[in-house]
Amino acid sequence: MPKMKFDHVSFLVRDLDATIKDYQEMLNVLDPEQAKQIVWGEGVEQGYKLRWATFVNPHGAALQFFESENPFDLKLLDKYGERVHHIAFTSDNIQQTVQDLDKAGIPLTSREVSGPNDMPWLKWTFVPPKKAHGVLIEVATRYKVENGRWVKDY
Repeated sequence: MPKMKFDHVSFLVRDLDATIKDYQEMLNVLDPEQAKQIVWGEGVEQGYKLRWATFVNPHGAALQFFESENPFDLKLLDKYGERVHHIAFTSDNIQQTVQDLDKAGIPLTSREVSGPNDMPWLKWTFVPPKKAHGVLIEVATRYKVENGRWVKDY
């Protein structure tokens, strides 16, 4: 059975740079250790540009923020505003985790995992909010931070 870990809470935002500035100010007071390291990333998913930044938490779950050019995400922002987008669990064997979820009858948005072009090892899929009582749950490849970048952790 794959090793699983609760990893992060992710927020969909309109202006990533402004959001990170605001959260850095707050975290410097609330959790200074978490404010120290930010991992930035960008990629293309389903043909749309995606940028994100993650406040790495040395003692628990990370805070992740992303802005997207995907029309679906933009509609979410227009309808609901900036908010929690999903919670995430990571796995050291994403394919086996997808099979285990399927075997258990848990629906996924896609059984084909996808991820950013510049990190082909990083893959994810989601349990839809309808199954998870209103919460989108990401299931992703386990990763760690080295030199300010995400790298495989399995």
